[in-house]
Amino acid sequence: MPASPAVSEVVTAWSARPGRAVIFDFNGTLSDDEPILLGIFTELFDRHLGWQMTPREYADRLLGHSDREIIEMAVRQHRGDDSDLVEDLLAQRRERYVEQVAARSPITDSAAQLVEHLARESVPMAIVTGAQRADVLAVLGSCSTGDHIGLLVTEDDVERGKPDPEGFLKGAALLGVEPEDVLVFEDSVPGIRGALAAGMRCIAVTGDHPSPQVLAERVATTRRLSADLFYRT
Repeated sequence: MPASPAVSEVVTAWSARPGRAVIFDFNGTLSDDEPILLGIFTELFDRHLGWQMTPREYADRLLGHSDREIIEMAVRQHRGDDSDLVEDLLAQRRERYVEQVAARSPITDSAAQLVEHLARESVPMAIVTGAQRADVLAVLGSCSTGDHIGLLVTEDDVERGKPDPEGFLKGAALLGVEPEDVLVFEDSVPGIRGALAAGMRCIAVTGDHPSPQVLAERVATTRRLSADLFYRT
């Protein structure tokens, strides 16, 4: 099995593209909010489904899917088909998320500095995410990062979520570039597979404890978003 490429190799190849652009996943990538989401989902599923979900179950089965898909899968497993409950849990999840990110932005200083670096270099950027649009706008509206990224593809804008490439291809179209011009930052297996299926380059953001599933995708990895990823090339 071939070794995973180095970040410098991926960035150098991408930098040579005439129409280079960047797409960020949101939850867990541009926004360091997976602990927030894990806490919200865990509480909601315990209270309404009687399911005491573990962090490992969340990481292995649900991470990378849209909010709706996550809730639909959980409800289907523990309550059967119940569309009213799905909508109720989606509304509760949205309300709790907005409350928590209002208290403290989940976009780290290093991620914000990366976005500012790309903006100075006139690199167009977009977000492609399975999150609800209200979540993304709540975060971007409270920090400077929102001044640089205005193009969004959220769960409301696609028929098929990741790993289907639909969202990424729509993101490239919004940016006005070819898929081959795009560098994607992702943190989940469905996201990585969707980016690659769209014909884009991808760097996985792993945090301090990369999952075996992400490493098995054999893409370049970085612990965190940082402008250093580009300064060093």
